[in-house]
Amino acid sequence: MIEVRHLTHDYEGKGNPSVKDVSFSIEQGTIFGFLGPSGAGKSTTQQIMTGLLGLQHGEILYDGRTLSEQGDEFYNRIGVSFEHPNVFGKLTGLENLKYHAGLYRNETEDPLRLLDMVGLKDVADRRASAYSKGMKQRLVFARSLINRPDILFLDEPTSGLDPATAEGVKNIIREKREAGCTIFLTTHNMHSADELCDVVAFINEGEIVAMDTPGT
Repeated sequence: MIEVRHLTHDYEGKGNPSVKDVSFSIEQGTIFGFLGPSGAGKSTTQQIMTGLLGLQHGEILYDGRTLSEQGDEFYNRIGVSFEHPNVFGKLTGLENLKYHAGLYRNETEDPLRLLDMVGLKDVADRRASAYSKGMKQRLVFARSLINRPDILFLDEPTSGLDPATAEGVKNIIREKREAGCTIFLTTHNMHSADELCDVVAFINEGEIVAMDTPGT
């Protein structure tokens, strides 16, 4: 289980906190949707939860332990996919995944199999700099799965994808949930949240304004 308690974060000079007293919990093996407009605090919350931003106020627990208590092992059990793809342009798609696989101590997925799953096997040996935005998005999504994570943080994973490709990504997300993976899905797309999520929280101006089950 993931527990976020009274999370607050201030960016220096901004005035109002970007995240204000945010609290929620995520059950293991579920998809938790985090919805809101641009600038609402979605990405800031995800960055704090993954350790990319320092924790200022509040507490985040993973199975009852804080990030500092978990240490480096935490990063072996999570996968992260950002909305804005960051890839090594001079490396091929396959080389990108092989490089990241080498960063983990635990057993990793077959990079070529992941590329096949996201429809990039035919361009596996092409430099990532030649990929379209949607292809880079799929590469970053595949990269988030390389270490066989049991917690996934996905930020707009279907952004910029055509409907058929987006549906393929959604199916992979569903399969991961069925396998017991816990997924934190950040999006502004209510349709995707309704299709995928077990619980949805709505954040606006840094505060959670509603939380419910899709369709209720």
